[in-house]
Amino acid sequence: MNRHPQLRFHLPELETFLVVLEEGSFSRAAERLCVSQPSVSSRVKRLEDVLRVKLIERTTRSVQATEDGELLRNAAHEALAGLYAVLGQFRDRSEAARNRVVIAATPMLAATYLPTIIHSYSERFPDVQVVLRDMPFDALLKAVGDGSADIGVTAVDGDYDNLQFQPLAEEPVVLVVPANHPLAAQQRVTLEMISRHRMIFLDRYTNLRERLAGEFARFGAVLEASTASTLPTLIGMVDAGRCMAFLPRSMAQINARETRTLVELADFKAVRSYGSIIARRSVPTAAVKSFRDHLHQHFEPQV
Repeated sequence: MNRHPQLRFHLPELETFLVVLEEGSFSRAAERLCVSQPSVSSRVKRLEDVLRVKLIERTTRSVQATEDGELLRNAAHEALAGLYAVLGQFRDRSEAARNRVVIAATPMLAATYLPTIIHSYSERFPDVQVVLRDMPFDALLKAVGDGSADIGVTAVDGDYDNLQFQPLAEEPVVLVVPANHPLAAQQRVTLEMISRHRMIFLDRYTNLRERLAGEFARFGAVLEASTASTLPTLIGMVDAGRCMAFLPRSMAQINARETRTLVELADFKAVRSYGSIIARRSVPTAAVKSFRDHLHQHFEPQV
């Protein structure tokens, strides 16, 4: 293997040497580098001592590179040009990252609430790139937690140590029943009336299931329920059988069909709390902060 000599000089010394030759003067080089003239002289002297060659011939009227100085100047220009190009790429990528916001949202929010908010934000901040990714709830939490998304927009049940939740809005939860269901003709029903029928929930609605199970137990009933991981699966199960489901009002209305009916409970109130989440230990960029502020100013329930 080829062995290269170990270099013990510092980059400022090499840069100072090049500036002295470009300016043709130690004093002008000092002004350009914003250091004293003795500092310029000492840097060049240290570089010569390390390399053990004379690099610059200095007279009262001129500064010129020696033969060895010309060799070093040519090699340094080529090496530093590549180095500065790479550093420029790093800077540009860093600038782009500061002007980019990645939003993770559950599919319903991504399709309904966020497009108009992103549009109005982009009109106000055209230099910021906004990326919207719709994903299941668990994937959203992971994306925000590991930093692949800057902000999450979702309904959150419970507390998460690594995430910070800021409420956006609350929305009532309604009961969705098949149009041919025995309760479909009722405008308002009670818990005791629905306790005799099977239900299906989105699997992340754990708090709602626990509340209903507790209410049912008060009059000796047992909650019979299954779960679905996605909204299309849940809706498909409602359409295919005689089970009913609890959904936020906007989600239920967006997915409304003649085959389904919305029913309200007379003796039970439930809401879904929408909000934005960020990782607790994250340091949001100015773009992330401005988008989150815009989101909270313009997020409004659509029903």
